Amino acid sequence: MLLHKSAVLLVLGFAAAVLGQYTGPCSTSACGAEGKACPRGYLCVPYPSFDPAERKGCTCSYG
Repeated sequence: MLLHKSAVLLVLGFAAAVLGQYTGPCSTSACGAEGKACPRGYLCVPYPSFDPAERKGCTCSYG
């Protein structure tokens, strides 16, 4: 029975990670959850990581 509970917790943890992953826009013309256009000279960058699995969002950044 203990193994069964561990498997359920593992599956629930994986589901929560997938559901929490940011999948919204991340381009200069549609950046972040609001999908705003970045001002001239700015780039749309993912944060806190470029790895899509660890991405929490995107934002306009200068430089």
